[in-house]
Amino acid sequence: MAESGGSSDATAAPGDPTAVPDWLPLESEGGERIRWRGSPRIQTVLPWAAFALVGTVAVLAAVVTEVLPALAVVGIPIVVAPALWQYARVSRTAFVVTNSVAATRHGVLGIRVRTVSLERIQNTTVEQDPIGRLVGYGTVTIETASGSELAFWNVEEPARIRERLEAERERLTGDEIPGRPEQWGAILEEVREWRRVTERRS
Repeated sequence: MAESGGSSDATAAPGDPTAVPDWLPLESEGGERIRWRGSPRIQTVLPWAAFALVGTVAVLAAVVTEVLPALAVVGIPIVVAPALWQYARVSRTAFVVTNSVAATRHGVLGIRVRTVSLERIQNTTVEQDPIGRLVGYGTVTIETASGSELAFWNVEEPARIRERLEAERERLTGDEIPGRPEQWGAILEEVREWRRVTERRS
């Protein structure tokens, strides 16, 4: 699965969704491998950037037309700061799914890493607002048996990420039923035929 959004991992190869991030040590002895890597869509910062641009232009225009004093330009950093903060927040957030855990890294002034064992996952859900459904992004929420949650927010193709999580979880817990539906249908038909033959003989 392709990596969504940008990533600031120093050791990750560009464009390689299986590259190991430096913030998540893997259990090499247990054969732990990266199944998916991603991050929030950088486009989610655009509304903040637009607000900063409009606010800056408005302040400058007000100063030029003498509606506001020249000293008002010192307020421009205050208008721009939320956009810079959101950009830092998005660019420093990363999500990873291995064959044993789901993990998130986030934080602007510091780094916080959270991991959840796939075996402890109770449920996974996908949420998309109207814009997210239109352009293909959303949030995957992971719920554990203890009631804690982990969220992969504003990621590309959230339904496919949820499918990957569920597939890895089922592989670990043994909940996955082997075989394809067509194979089970053929077995069911054969059992029915045996039953008809047995009933005729009796």
